[in-house]
Amino acid sequence: MEKPNYSFLLILFNLFFLIPSAQNVADLEVFEKAMKPEAVLTYEVSMSGKKYQFIATIKKLEDEIVFDWKTTDPINKTGIVTMNATSVSKADALFNDFANGESKLEKETALFISKKIFGDVRANFQAALKVNGQGDTATIMGSTVAEFGVNINGEFLSIPGWELQGGSEIKYTLGVIESQKFPLITRIDLGWTMLLSEIKNP
Repeated sequence: MEKPNYSFLLILFNLFFLIPSAQNVADLEVFEKAMKPEAVLTYEVSMSGKKYQFIATIKKLEDEIVFDWKTTDPINKTGIVTMNATSVSKADALFNDFANGESKLEKETALFISKKIFGDVRANFQAALKVNGQGDTATIMGSTVAEFGVNINGEFLSIPGWELQGGSEIKYTLGVIESQKFPLITRIDLGWTMLLSEIKNP
């Protein structure tokens, strides 16, 4: 009796599970078209027993990324985040300290992962990421294929992406859309949670 061809079976597995369906590719295209200045991103946040929304309005999506943001009751803060070209390209840390006012980022990204981290995940299925800011120790985040349900302009879509997970005592989880143009974070779980619920164009 012939032994099964495991290489062939592995190829079939990868084709079946790792290649997005035509529908998912179409949903990704809808997402990328929606990502433009004045797009409004709404996240549901749960932190320290409080639930509220974090609402970001995109102002610039080029070499630099700029967005205004506000939080709803009971937090009620506002600010603006600017990520310079170096940050967007090479940052290895996440910015999560949304205080009132302006934040200019040079070594961190917010709501997005950098092109460097995106490239590391795509090439190696993992990346070293400082999940709690530049002063944090890097955590090796392994990736698995995932889909993210997001309401875009009133239509619920399933967008292909990665779930990044790492840590030992505390498990950190990030959901990231697999878009080289706009590697948007859809989910954060760092002991507190943030989940993208809607993208809306004016």
